[in-house]
This record gives sequence, C-alpha cells and structure tokens, in this order.
Amino acid sequence: MSEHELNEVLEYLFFTRTVADEFAGCLRERGLSWREQLEPVQDAWVLAVDEGISDALWDELDALYDEHALRDQQLLEQGMEDETAHSMAGIYLQLEGGRQTIAQVDPALMNRILSVLSMDELNRFLDVVVRSVEHPDDSAICQHPES
Repeated sequence: MSEHELNEVLEYLFFTRTVADEFAGCLRERGLSWREQLEPVQDAWVLAVDEGISDALWDELDALYDEHALRDQQLLEQGMEDETAHSMAGIYLQLEGGRQTIAQVDPALMNRILSVLSMDELNRFLDVVVRSVEHPDDSAICQHPES
C-alpha cells in the first residue's frame, strides 16, 4: 500500500468557479469521482476526491492543481472590483485527528512563496510546522531525528 492510499480524502480548494470547473473536468477525464463542497469561511469550492488513487495519479493531480491554483489566484485578483477590498488567500492546514483549519495569507506573499516553492514543497513545510505545534519538542535541534 502506498503512502497516499492511507489518506482518506484529497481536497482541492478553488476561489473561482471557472477554475474549479476546469479542474473537475480534469478529474472527469481521469475517471475519478469527487464531491463538491462549499467552504463558507473563504467562500470557495472544495473538490474532494476519495482515497485509493495511485502515487502516479496523485503526483499528476498535484501538478495539475499547482497550475490551476496559480490561475485561480490570478483570476481572483483580476476580478476584484473594489481596489480597497482586502484580498486574502487561504491555506488549508491538516490537523491531527482529521481536523482542518485555514490560515489566511496575503495573496502577494503567497505568490512570492509559490514562485520559488512548488505546492508540494509548501505543503511538506507546513506539515512540519503543524506537527511541531501539535507536538512541541524543546530539545536541541541537533538532538532531533532527521526527517
């Protein structure tokens, strides 16, 4: 069993209907079923794909999502009619026990981060931060096991 098959659900967040529909088309082309949910805090669409996909398909979906997420953010920013409105990007953080929370991030900062890191690299980094917050370890960093 691969590491990805252990996950219960893969969730993809979109702020624009257009890009959510395009990504849904990509899922449909690959024969995947999904559930669409409205995320009320961010007023966004979440496409949830059930577990059990292969590592290769997981990687392919991650790459597709990275592309779609950048376009989604661009469309969101272009669609802002009120120049004084506060635009925020949301990052889902997976917590212990299956809980999730959203960290609001300035879109300009998110774009800068994603200009040097892939979404997968950012997610791995955030996972380390979340685990460290949930399970604090005040020992010296040289005493931590390598990940």
